[in-house]
Amino acid sequence: MTEPMGNLAPNDSFIVNTDRQMTDYESRALTALYRPLLSSDAYSLAMTLWELSEEATVLNEQFTHTILLNWLGIDLPAIMEARGRLEALGLLKTFRKQVDNRALFLYVLQAPADPITFFKDDTLSALLLGAVGENEFERLSRRLIKRQVEHADFYDVSKNLGDYFQIGSSVVDKPRPISAVQKQIQPDEPQTDSETLNNNFDFNLLTQMLSTSFVDRQSLEENRHLIMVEQTIYGITESEMAELIKSATNFQDNRIDSRTLKTRIAQKYANANQQGAKKTASSAAMPTSPTKLNLEGLTAEEQTVIKSTYALAPVDFIDQIKQETGGFTTTAERRVITGIVETGQLPVSVVNFLIFYVLVDQGRATLNKNLVEAIANEWIKNGVKTPQKALEFVRERQAKKQKQATKSYGRRKPVVQRETLPNWAKKDAKTTTNNANDSQAVPTTAEINAKLKKLRERRKEE
Repeated sequence: MTEPMGNLAPNDSFIVNTDRQMTDYESRALTALYRPLLSSDAYSLAMTLWELSEEATVLNEQFTHTILLNWLGIDLPAIMEARGRLEALGLLKTFRKQVDNRALFLYVLQAPADPITFFKDDTLSALLLGAVGENEFERLSRRLIKRQVEHADFYDVSKNLGDYFQIGSSVVDKPRPISAVQKQIQPDEPQTDSETLNNNFDFNLLTQMLSTSFVDRQSLEENRHLIMVEQTIYGITESEMAELIKSATNFQDNRIDSRTLKTRIAQKYANANQQGAKKTASSAAMPTSPTKLNLEGLTAEEQTVIKSTYALAPVDFIDQIKQETGGFTTTAERRVITGIVETGQLPVSVVNFLIFYVLVDQGRATLNKNLVEAIANEWIKNGVKTPQKALEFVRERQAKKQKQATKSYGRRKPVVQRETLPNWAKKDAKTTTNNANDSQAVPTTAEINAKLKKLRERRKEE
């Protein structure tokens, strides 16, 4: 949105800030890819601000907009219009505050996307294609995106840090100057839990399987996150994924079509579910499970549920529930699960527990997108990282609600609260990794069916 003229005056000050300077690769992207989307004034303003960020002698050095008027030879409305274009393309963030009788702006420069990131962005690619035409678009992509040299047959002979440097106590006992500098650095985005994606899946093995195929190696790397998400959701083995990738590869350019890959995977496992087919799951297709689970203080039924959440991929987990309780997994439910896993903020076991909590504990027929996302956000906000913590969180919430209900309706006949988590488990224990103790073993299908039958009978009586 363009600001009113009165919001910017020649004597208004501004500070230019950026986390780092542009790399040569990013500078080429700014000139070749962003320039066609920017007006001459906007491009000149961007280059001027980057130059000022280099010339600033102190971190918060202030300039007045008069310098921009003089350097660019344009008026204030043109500056605001140029600034708006930079903001719209993600090249600049603008912040404003009032200081006495004038405004102080903070211009935070954003490094342009590198060419690979730019072309992977559907919006930016579409804007560039519309601005330069198909021939120039393809020429720019060929010039700026370098094909990786195939190195599947090579061996890594690189030296390690310890081969040339002695790592002493300075790493363990961090010196004061290092601590002081690190405290000044803005913290990175929080790291996702190691179990959020199934790390038992061997991506290097997948790469080797496809090394003799027509699949482009760079395209495989570009789709790594998608592949890891999909195999986590569906419990896909490396060999199965290799075949699915081949079927989703464009024969003209040998690149993976991500949309086709997602469609093929969804169709394959939707058909398998409808036909009642059971996948033979390998340990590589299973989520990582702790060597020993801390199940102290939990009932036998709760322990069964917790162990079940570590044993299956999310789609297998919900399919198991639907097969035992009746019904089938819908396409919408698969999309809901995919959305939660893609965020990378909840471990697989917690995603499974969330599925159990909604479908079994709350007795809902399907996973509602808004409800699941609301619960997931609440768990993320409260640092829930294990199904045990999720169970504890659910207990605390239910106890709080019960206390509030008792306080508000103390004279009414108390409501009988059914136990926090009903019985449920998973399929044959063959599909899970071996645990250290037999007490940690996952229950058999016969035990599952018996528990579910008991659960259904109890619900009929309620």
